[in-house]
Amino acid sequence: MKVTCAADVITRLTPDKIKKILAQDKKGEFLLLDVRQPEEYEAGHLPGAMLIPLGELEARQGELDRTKKIITYCRSGRRSMAAAIALCGLGFERIYSLDGGILNWPHETISGIPEIRSELITEAANVRDILMLAIKMEKGSGDFYLAARDRTEAPQAIETFQMLANAEDTHMKMLYQRAISLLGENSLPPLEELKRELKVEHMEGGIEINPALTKVDKNFIDEMEALEMALEKEYMSYDFYKRASVLIGNPDAKALLHELALDERNHADILLKRLSENVRK
Repeated sequence: MKVTCAADVITRLTPDKIKKILAQDKKGEFLLLDVRQPEEYEAGHLPGAMLIPLGELEARQGELDRTKKIITYCRSGRRSMAAAIALCGLGFERIYSLDGGILNWPHETISGIPEIRSELITEAANVRDILMLAIKMEKGSGDFYLAARDRTEAPQAIETFQMLANAEDTHMKMLYQRAISLLGENSLPPLEELKRELKVEHMEGGIEINPALTKVDKNFIDEMEALEMALEKEYMSYDFYKRASVLIGNPDAKALLHELALDERNHADILLKRLSENVRK
């Protein structure tokens, strides 16, 4: 007879299984929970992961949504299994653990402890607020790539930054059409007028444009480097939307944030494919 909440009743998931789950999680049913220490999280974590160290889990259980399917992970899989057992004992029902921990994770990670800036998004945000923020950040990314294009002298890098700027413009048009369909035909000015009116300081992921531009200069000659920079920003944007969804109270806005996060993962996959093709040349 199995003991309730013993390790043998916790499902261990492989990295590839988790990657597939997250790529298909359109409704945001899953929550990634990092149970390491803040310093470890800052050094590198799975995009979209929430941080609650194992020793704080019981005291902070109220921060977790009990309707979610929670995937715990740590460095090697031991602390995350302990966390999964603890959550099970606290009444959480659908708990999983990353087998082998982040040491066994061959996919993307991001570093730092990003904050959800209060000037970008608040707990009271609604669907319109989220859509306008997403449109502004897409425009910010496009503006960044155009500025980066003008800072470099290498033809390949110029071409790549222009391609990235065009892609962001396409994403912005798609978001604009989504806003019109959800909010009504007269809810926003024409797109070109809106683009002229928007004053943006941040790009995708809530990254400030001007500080990011200081990392780009005329010596930026490698197309791979440009693609890697863009890839990092797509994952940071995915991370931003996922973490923001935890804060939002409005269920429609929360669902939209999950959709936007999935869009960013798809954008990242496109860049990964191009980067892989570049490596094989």
